[in-house]
Amino acid sequence: MTHAKMGTGHWLAWGVRMILLIGMLGYILQGKFVLAGILLMSFAGSGIIYYISRHYFGHMGDYLDFLFSLLVLFNNYFGLVLDFYHTVPGWDIATHYTTSAFLAVSALVLMQRAYPIVLNEAPPVLVVAAIFLFSLGLGGIWEIGEFASDALRGSNFQQGLVNTMQDFLVDGIAGIVVGIAWVKTRGK
Repeated sequence: MTHAKMGTGHWLAWGVRMILLIGMLGYILQGKFVLAGILLMSFAGSGIIYYISRHYFGHMGDYLDFLFSLLVLFNNYFGLVLDFYHTVPGWDIATHYTTSAFLAVSALVLMQRAYPIVLNEAPPVLVVAAIFLFSLGLGGIWEIGEFASDALRGSNFQQGLVNTMQDFLVDGIAGIVVGIAWVKTRGK
């Protein structure tokens, strides 16, 4: 386990996290506790990623932490709290693609750090398949979260089977694109 020095990316990520906390406090003062709860959970999840990126990703963690905190801001604050998922056309697909691509890249970084020899010597189809499945798996977790929100809160994030399958397609495409990009550049 490495412990990276806190760089610019981590400081910027904490700035984004402060936006989440300020928003949460604002919603508490307005009595909008569900929205405050979303931002609190977003802050907590982002804090977990801070810990993981700082301890396990080395120098790359500085950038991944900042990128992840931006994704949390766009997905949760803009998407859920400000309801961009329902008011901005294409917001759901755009956030699924960017999140899937980011997570696929994160998987590659972790695999490279944990199993560099295996990753570099594995047949290309296995690398692409692993990243594809990783993206689909995390997309599935996201869909479970949307389903839980719809069931518990009466929201409408899944918007039916077509939307869910579009999300899975985008997750899978992101995994394939990142996997192929890795295979094409790993020998260079």
